[in-house]
Amino acid sequence: MGLTERLEKAMIILSDIFGDPNVGIFSFANDKIAILPAGISHKKISSFHDILGVDPCSVGIAESRLVGIYVTGNSNAVLVPYITTKDELEQLRSTGAHIEIVREKRTALGNIILCNDHGAIIDPRLNHNTVTALEETLEVPVRPSTIGGLPHVGALATASNKGVLANPIITDNESRTISSVLGVPVSRGTVNSGVPYPKAGLVVNSRGAIVGSHTLGSELIALSNAFQTD
Repeated sequence: MGLTERLEKAMIILSDIFGDPNVGIFSFANDKIAILPAGISHKKISSFHDILGVDPCSVGIAESRLVGIYVTGNSNAVLVPYITTKDELEQLRSTGAHIEIVREKRTALGNIILCNDHGAIIDPRLNHNTVTALEETLEVPVRPSTIGGLPHVGALATASNKGVLANPIITDNESRTISSVLGVPVSRGTVNSGVPYPKAGLVVNSRGAIVGSHTLGSELIALSNAFQTD
């Protein structure tokens, strides 16, 4: 089976958003919803629906197109920063998704929280009140950790309910911690021809994955294995 046929079977596509291969910076998905930036084409919205099997919502966050930087969550809740506008919140809530505002000074939630339906790994600098709120909202255990000694766990890895793809700098101890909390295997890998920040070039849920258009065949195979999309 050739690479193209394998990817079709695995529900993975190469894509970009506004001509940029960093699809994960611009979008978010869980097993119930995808959130894409305002102004995205209907064709792109349809491709997300077809691959991820969820209904996308096109909306800005804090009047920005960088949805994936600001948004994170699991099937129990979508987390947005307190700088999200009233109109944006209304549009998000009209989808029926549970939208929760996180009142944390670090507003790039997508960069500091790595989660799925089994657990959440967070930036160790988050305060106790935020941790408690996250546990109640996401309805999963929440634990602090780093990746390669760095606190931006959400930027350095991407998680689904089937696996985690992490920056190659992750240590074995960090990998074991994350695997234990999220309940899935952790793999090392890159996207977009060697970029070691999986979050930037990848949007994934339990059904499929959308990866940046510069991603190599070897990276696609590693991604397919990591998220068990075959």
